[in-house]
Amino acid sequence: MIADPRFSEKTVTVGELNATVKACIGAPLFQGLEVFGEVSGASEKAGHLYFTLKDETAAISCICFGVARTYRPKNGESVVLRGRLDYYEKNGKLSFIANTILPVGEGALALKFERLKKQLEAEGLFDPAHKKPIPEYASEVLVLTSRSGAVIRDIVTTVRRKNPVIDITLRDVRVQGEGAAHELVRALERVDKLGYDVIIIARGGGSLEDLAPFYDEELVRAVYAMRTPVVSAIGHETDFSLLDFVADARAATPTAAAELVAYDYYSLVRELRDTTVRLKRSVGQAYARKRDRLRAACFKVSGEAKAYYGGRASAVWRRIERVKALVEAKLNAAEGKLGRAADKLDALSPLKVLARGYFNLRAAGGTVTSVRSLSVGDEIEARGADGIICARVTDIKECAPRAGMSGVPEAAAKEE
Repeated sequence: MIADPRFSEKTVTVGELNATVKACIGAPLFQGLEVFGEVSGASEKAGHLYFTLKDETAAISCICFGVARTYRPKNGESVVLRGRLDYYEKNGKLSFIANTILPVGEGALALKFERLKKQLEAEGLFDPAHKKPIPEYASEVLVLTSRSGAVIRDIVTTVRRKNPVIDITLRDVRVQGEGAAHELVRALERVDKLGYDVIIIARGGGSLEDLAPFYDEELVRAVYAMRTPVVSAIGHETDFSLLDFVADARAATPTAAAELVAYDYYSLVRELRDTTVRLKRSVGQAYARKRDRLRAACFKVSGEAKAYYGGRASAVWRRIERVKALVEAKLNAAEGKLGRAADKLDALSPLKVLARGYFNLRAAGGTVTSVRSLSVGDEIEARGADGIICARVTDIKECAPRAGMSGVPEAAAKEE
């Protein structure tokens, strides 16, 4: 020490102080520690992760050398660090050296789901060759979602904006919480044999915990085994669940799913009308060309044979005019028939039929057209204009055919 009356025997230099602290920090007490906190200010340089671990009352600088060998956290994520304290003598900085980083909460879920994704991908469940095409002109669409959410309203509104005749059926299922994935699996097993053209599984956005049912292994395997094409519409555009990878098509949002499955009815009607006009014009032009050729031939024949046939040429010309009138009448009738067919498309909507009190009955074999196709114990669905009745057949009664009806049962007999 420097001889100075202002210094006592306890006075030390900065280097001596830091060396003492370094020796204390290096004690076994500060080795093999586990610290819980939230990651902040993470940045990676040369393969090493530098960040701050904090809680409500304090913070400490941390370093993870070679972060690629452990979990790489994101800012705001809760983690548990395993490692030791380190004290840098030169600038007196205390740091925590993390050997292992363990995610907590959503981080742990994300790690679990990533491992499951790799396992299922290795088994081929996400293979594009296994995916079924989505029908271009679907007529019956089933939506699996919660009745109470806004998702079904968005889907129906979007479909109806493009198409008034597609039959949309809702099956109310839970899309969040414990048991939701199993409920979805049971619903898929029940509807796969009912003949729907496509099934949409949908819900709005949420946290990773909220979307956990759509990362469920049982649900992924059930969708892989489906015979009916399945569209996944889970969360927001940036959300990707395991259901998205196994489904036959992935829509970024429920609204996008509705756009995907609904063909443009109004555009189709316009195309039909335009085709009718083009067909009429084409046939008319072809007829006019042949008529002109026939007329020229008739004039030629009439002139050459006038001396021999006399007045018979005029009779031939009148016959030609009658044939012309008959052809034109048939063309006009065909045009009217095509126009009426286009006008009746909207009137044939199955929704309007159901609104008159009829029900569409389905069973494992598809649409039920005869009571003889059912057996006691079969599960059936009766869809009306305002909902669906799920039931099990307990008794079957066949009705005797009415006289003059060629043995066709009454519609009431099918409903019974």
